[in-house]
Amino acid sequence: MKISESITGKYFLHNNNIKSTINLSVEIPNDVKVFYEVLRIIDGKALFINEHLNRLRKSVELANEFSLDVCKLKTKINKLLNKSYINGLNLKISLFHYNQQQEVYAYFIQSQYPSTEMYQNGITVGILPAERKNPNVKLENPTLRNAANRAIEKNKNFEMLLINEQGYITEGSRSNFFAVFGNTLVTPPALQVLEGITRTMIIKLAKHNHITLEERPIHINEIPNMDGAFITGTSPKVLPIATIDHHTFVSIPVITKKIMEYYNLLIEKSIREDANN
Repeated sequence: MKISESITGKYFLHNNNIKSTINLSVEIPNDVKVFYEVLRIIDGKALFINEHLNRLRKSVELANEFSLDVCKLKTKINKLLNKSYINGLNLKISLFHYNQQQEVYAYFIQSQYPSTEMYQNGITVGILPAERKNPNVKLENPTLRNAANRAIEKNKNFEMLLINEQGYITEGSRSNFFAVFGNTLVTPPALQVLEGITRTMIIKLAKHNHITLEERPIHINEIPNMDGAFITGTSPKVLPIATIDHHTFVSIPVITKKIMEYYNLLIEKSIREDANN
């Protein structure tokens, strides 16, 4: 896997050193397990960096691979951010063991954020029969990623929802999934999905704002009974769904619009607090 092809910006982090991206060439052997995180950079700051790094640590621990010093990694990333001052890109962290040593790369990648129209009118998503073997561990999975990308391109969808063998929706190929039934939000159980940082924030926001939320399996046969749905993630934030497969929703539910508003306010608050620290 060649990661240098996706790197942008002037600098990147390799272990303890910040290096220039000029003449950069980095290739990771295909048989190596690569743990990763993607953080959104706004005004030179990494959004929810503590939550992302703790999830990276959790992934490593669940896989019984090696230990991760989150504090040291955060310090290194902040040095990279201070040297680069990036806005409107994502930062990707790739972490793996190779030749009996721990390798850490942190680098900026081109990021595709939804348009204003997508937030206003919703997106189309398809269905892909697939599931992650260990969803709570965030590992590079080229096979799943390539399958999802091919399906997205073929059907002109924004995202693909993964469906397990029993016909239950688990998550998106790079997002989490929420359905709206009346005034209730429903999302698949944490054990079945990669617990996205945005997903966690939405669950907290729902509880704080007295919105009823259930974590339970969602079968594809329930799609016609939904009043709406949305995906969440680092890049899309909270993004309404207009169509799932061949089912189109009449409108975007009020509850979805409220969650979008609450999450945007949370981002603004986080940026202000980060700027004052």
